[in-house]
Amino acid sequence: MLRKQKVLVSMIMAFGVSMLVLAATSGAGETNDITVTGNPAIDSLFPERESEILQRDRVGIDLAEGFVAALVIEAGGRDVEIPNDQLDQNLQGIGQFTYKPGEGKVIESFPPQTNCVRATYWPVNDREEVREIRWCFEVL
Repeated sequence: MLRKQKVLVSMIMAFGVSMLVLAATSGAGETNDITVTGNPAIDSLFPERESEILQRDRVGIDLAEGFVAALVIEAGGRDVEIPNDQLDQNLQGIGQFTYKPGEGKVIESFPPQTNCVRATYWPVNDREEVREIRWCFEVL
């Protein structure tokens, strides 16, 4: 009987280890968003899809050189166009079009719920090639 118990315990341990290895390599939580990784115009979104942020964290899109963007925030059941002069001007030179809520801005803080960003982007030299990407995140 003792030998059967040792074999059973060994099998359970091997199963547990194999499940840990499978979980670590399965890609759960992987951030390879095909609309980002398969898109030469987009370097990254922030926050990433389904991330959790604070009410006054920065949101936006990082674009490849030669692209510009406009942002609309879906917050509190309404769509809010972010005026160009409220985007972080100092980051646009490196292709980042970002918005940080604050006093006196169109959104002073994100409501604590699911919020989304729609970024409309296009090549600087061809305004006709407009594309859009949308992603959502949780605000704590």
